[in-house]
Amino acid sequence: MLNIGKPSAKDHAEVAKYVKARLFDEERKKRIFNPTTRTIGIDKDALDRQVQEKKILRDQEQAKQQAYSNKLLQDCATSLKLDEQNKKKQKEIDLEILEYRKKYQAPETRREFDIYDPLQCRKGQPNRIGDDDPRITLSSVQRFEGEEGTTKEQKAEQIKQQRVWLEMQIREKNKTREENKNVERTWQETEHTTVQRAMALATLENECRRKLIEANYRYNQALASEQKMNKSIMEAESNEDKMVEVYNAITGDFLTENPELGFNSALGPGKISTSLYKGLTPAMKQAIYDEQASQRAELKILKEAYDKQEKDWADLLNILARCGTLSDREMQKKKRNLEDGINNFNLVLANEQKNQEEYLNNVLYKTKASNEFFDQFNKTSR
Repeated sequence: MLNIGKPSAKDHAEVAKYVKARLFDEERKKRIFNPTTRTIGIDKDALDRQVQEKKILRDQEQAKQQAYSNKLLQDCATSLKLDEQNKKKQKEIDLEILEYRKKYQAPETRREFDIYDPLQCRKGQPNRIGDDDPRITLSSVQRFEGEEGTTKEQKAEQIKQQRVWLEMQIREKNKTREENKNVERTWQETEHTTVQRAMALATLENECRRKLIEANYRYNQALASEQKMNKSIMEAESNEDKMVEVYNAITGDFLTENPELGFNSALGPGKISTSLYKGLTPAMKQAIYDEQASQRAELKILKEAYDKQEKDWADLLNILARCGTLSDREMQKKKRNLEDGINNFNLVLANEQKNQEEYLNNVLYKTKASNEFFDQFNKTSR
């Protein structure tokens, strides 16, 4: 018995294949009929994925930079905190050291403190407390005559003595002030004298320098005159030598141009002395002139033959040119006839094409296609 109602695995595969092809065709239609994708010609989904990947990478890089900055700030804060703790600990250690020194190393506990004790004078006793001081003995020589008491007469005498001393000091100060004024005055006078002497010395030095410059100038002038005289003497001697040399050159064999000297060579007869050669003899010149005349005659004969040959070639070229002109005219005439035929043929074809277009537009394709005709296209991707 056949089981027609139950689909087989092959049917499922066919249906899946058909559905997959339909979905692929729908996706393809979206890509093909999308104006943006069709106009630009790019894969927008791939570009969007690339943009998203770049954005993710940029966010990751920013997160990494932010984490690095946070870690750097945290390290800086930790470093500052540790530095502050170290400073605080060092301060506590310094305070402990100061407390220890103040408590166990006081200056009063040192053996040599009595040498530089600032209160030594206050702590000690004076050498003499009074006339009844038991420390004063006869050998101490601390009591003198006139110190036995402090009567009114003694005080008055002491006041008078002090007044006398004050007056003496005032007189000494005035005297010292006057002496200082005299010294200052003497110093100013000495300084003024020194300045005057320095100015006189400077004037004398300038005068000596001026005279020295004038002496140098006169010496230089004399030296320049001497050098100029020596130069003129040397130039005169040089000019004289040159004139002698010119005279010798003019009267010598080199400028006299004696042609016989060049043929009197020490190498033998027929040889020419190059250093004394002054040109050819008249016989030699005549022989050269004769040879040149014969060469000119030969050249004239050759030139006449060459001119005749050139004339023959020119006549031949003229004949060929006339033949070419005739053939060119014949070809131009044939070309014009051919162009006229082509133009006539083109006119006939243009008329036939115009009649064909009028037939197609006015007779065969008289009615226009509707929108339903164009809507039947682009329905599938195939």
